[in-house]
Amino acid sequence: MILHVAERAKMAKKLDDVVVLTDDERIYQVVKKAGHSVKMTSPDCANGTERIAEYLKSSKDGDCFVNIQGDEVLLNADHVDALVDDFLSDPHSEMGTLSHWVSDPEILRSASTAKVVTDLKQNALYFSRQCIPVTQEGGFPERALVQIGVYIYRRNTLSRLSLLAQTVLEATEKLEQLRALANGIHIKITIVDHVQSLSVDTATDLKKAQALFSSPPL
Repeated sequence: MILHVAERAKMAKKLDDVVVLTDDERIYQVVKKAGHSVKMTSPDCANGTERIAEYLKSSKDGDCFVNIQGDEVLLNADHVDALVDDFLSDPHSEMGTLSHWVSDPEILRSASTAKVVTDLKQNALYFSRQCIPVTQEGGFPERALVQIGVYIYRRNTLSRLSLLAQTVLEATEKLEQLRALANGIHIKITIVDHVQSLSVDTATDLKKAQALFSSPPL
């Protein structure tokens, strides 16, 4: 699965390099054998953001970094390029992520997907594992924004995030982006169309991913 995502990431035209960061020796060896760049990081890293922040200490190249979660098996390289273009169009941008509109109640109900609401300038107001917003009666809206597990940051934003403690909101929702919001870091939302997104967070997700690809399974 990691190799599949890495190969998709390399199709993005706006990325200068793709490096797999892991704290698992098994993943390290598989990725290295396949010929991809890979670096070991500390097992103390709680999420991808902390992994990249640690990587920055040994890398002086680059001002912007894209975090692609290794379970985004349907990653679209064009969406990565759109995220980079949108982010770089604003010199004051700090952090960004991808999202798409979803109407399927099953997806909106699932706690394995993060939902987001934005202000009028498409900056994130809040992320939740529950559907947001909801109607006054507590029902689902006609559609809601669902996040795709891809982030972009400035180097200085990553350095700042690495010094911040986990917040109550982050610990409650288990969503790393809430640490940034709670500390006043703006997260720009790039909305993309024609999305077939699937992150492998559960055994059910894995079965869905395996069904999408030919045998042997991922």
